[in-house]
Amino acid sequence: MPERTILITGAAGEMGGYLVDRFLQDDWAVCGLDRKSPANVDRVRFSFQVCELSDGADTEEKIGLLHENHGAFDAVINCAGLIANSPLVSFVDGRLAHHDFTLWDRILSSCLTSAFHVTACTAPLMVTSGKSGVIVNISSICSRGNRGQAAYSAAKGGLNSLTLALAKELGSFGIRVVAVAPGYFDTTSTRNNVPPERLDEITASVPLKRLGKLEEVFSAVNFILDNAYMNGTVLELDGGLTL
Repeated sequence: MPERTILITGAAGEMGGYLVDRFLQDDWAVCGLDRKSPANVDRVRFSFQVCELSDGADTEEKIGLLHENHGAFDAVINCAGLIANSPLVSFVDGRLAHHDFTLWDRILSSCLTSAFHVTACTAPLMVTSGKSGVIVNISSICSRGNRGQAAYSAAKGGLNSLTLALAKELGSFGIRVVAVAPGYFDTTSTRNNVPPERLDEITASVPLKRLGKLEEVFSAVNFILDNAYMNGTVLELDGGLTL
């Protein structure tokens, strides 16, 4: 079987790094992009470029370098993102303050603009290669709107809309675009952004009574890659929390 190549953004993060390892175990050639280098870049069949994904020119350059060595990508996972908690209105030093504008820009750039840049740079390579491809966007159930996370919710809602629009646009080229929207998973970022007592409440509200596991994100992504008729879908992976 010819070697398959997958590009994973956010490859230095907890979820992205996990996906890198799992796809390497499944004999994919893996390319990674992130603004910082992962802890282990010496893995066999793993190529990595430091990249500021919010910068379109830098993204295009680094994807070009990876493409020169590996050819067109069979699959792309847009996993890069940044979570931040900030209410629209809050009291600071006894005065009303609004959401920080710079933080808003950072969250939108990290979660949404980065996915647009990567997809815009990789889709033409898939088209010219003449083979079908798959783009998977890692969204979130926060796209439904999460109190105190206006920027993150808006970014993930935008990512879902981008997924649907590009699924319609790129389908005629044989390129599928699908999103996975995880709920609350047992990760460092979850525990850093959700107070323990609130996380206990959320866990109790999940019908399965537990947080998700990263292996279940990998399983969902793998299902999308294997199912050649899945396109333009936002697959919610939340243990039934949003029922």
